[in-house]
Amino acid sequence: MFAICQRVHRVRSIFIGLVSHKKSKFAYNQGHDGLANTLKVALVEKGLDVHVQINTSDEYSPNMLQIDGKIAWASVSETLKIEDQWGKYLRHGASQPSTALVNSFRSISRRLWAFIRYWRPWLSSDSTASPGISLVRRLLNIELSHVRLMREGIRLDTDWTLIIEDDASTLDLVDCRDGLLGIINASFGERGPAYVNISESFTPAQLGVDHLLTASSGSTWAGSASRVIALSIRPVTNTVCAILYRTTFLKDLLTYMDSLPLSPVVPIDWKLNAALMAMTADGRIGTGDCWTVTPGPIDQLSMR
Repeated sequence: MFAICQRVHRVRSIFIGLVSHKKSKFAYNQGHDGLANTLKVALVEKGLDVHVQINTSDEYSPNMLQIDGKIAWASVSETLKIEDQWGKYLRHGASQPSTALVNSFRSISRRLWAFIRYWRPWLSSDSTASPGISLVRRLLNIELSHVRLMREGIRLDTDWTLIIEDDASTLDLVDCRDGLLGIINASFGERGPAYVNISESFTPAQLGVDHLLTASSGSTWAGSASRVIALSIRPVTNTVCAILYRTTFLKDLLTYMDSLPLSPVVPIDWKLNAALMAMTADGRIGTGDCWTVTPGPIDQLSMR
């Protein structure tokens, strides 16, 4: 279980890391009017010590991994494998026998679809311009950018680390700011979350996690909008578009992520899920350590 130690009162601190790229269609979010910087100003007004870093670098280098068609296909296969494991993890203790055949059919269908769509174009050419290789290179670059920003939050030793992607947006900055402050203040010096899902690309029901969530009886959303803070029986995720991590937990999480191989390359969402499943199995995180705000205060523009 993740526990929080009592601290002497001091100024709360947060690191905001923005994952972006020079060629991103959401590059405008890198500027002063982007979410990272506007949220910084709003939080500083409330007395928080806020650090921001915007990463637009190409983190991937061919020296790290030579990506060819076989690696590209292995990446698809590994992603589907983790997706299956995650589905079983979510259904554990709740799955009905009648759903076993349906779940098996879905798994086979996903693999068949991936085979039809990617097998020939990915294995017929090792050109760096081929769709599969380009996709894997992009996924790896995103993963490395996330990890770099996570390490920066750990290096700064802030209380919290907020990692957002450049398609993150909010319609009400004050609501978002006040709600995050409520979570930070309610958790300060007490038991609280290891991490909080604050962006919602899909509803809990659509993700199949609603049976794991229970509305918190002790913590409510401090912003002006009607939102629910839900505690999870076991760790779940929505999207890596915006996740608030307690930095002490992030150190442990990153240790698990570092233990996973660089190849096959899987999307950062699934690599995070793989690490969380391992941490759960080892008893490093458990009931109540994951919070989810629904509806999320941060929107993922690329999903709209």
